[in-house]
Order: sequence, then C-alpha cells, then structure tokens
Amino acid sequence: MALIHISMDQHTPERFANLESNIAKWPEILECLLITGQAADYQLKVVIKDMDAYQQLLLNKITSIEGVRDVHSSFVLRRVVDKTALPLS
Repeated sequence: MALIHISMDQHTPERFANLESNIAKWPEILECLLITGQAADYQLKVVIKDMDAYQQLLLNKITSIEGVRDVHSSFVLRRVVDKTALPLS
C-alpha cells in the first residue's frame, strides 16, 4: 500500500476533472482525496502488487495525465489504526 501525493500545475476545474476522471478508472486506486494544507492537491491511497507494478502506475498512468506537476509517494509499513465504523454518538 502506498500514499501518493499529486501536485497540479494549474488549479482549474478542467485540470482537476481530467485527473479525477482518469484515476477513477484504475483498480489500484482505493481512495482519492482533494486536500489542502499540503504542497499537494491530491492524496491517493493505492494498492500495488510490487515495485514493478508501482513503477507502471507512476510512469505510465499518473505522470502521463496532463497537468500533473509533482508526485511524491510514501509506502505504508504497518497499519496502526484501521477503522471503518463511524463514531456516532
């Protein structure tokens, strides 16, 4: 599992829509978040089989999307907390 931060070259609805429509098609993407407070515009949570699969995802898919300026990845070593239930009170 990896967390991928993506920065766009322009903050326009067209750029965002293009990226979002592309990554929505890929089964490796578990989650896509449009974020603030970071140098990145998006955070992706992805699951890949191995580093070769990661390289293919990065070089053949993500960086080929028009408007992608920077990509930074972090690999998950261990899940410390992994909840899906909402804390409803």
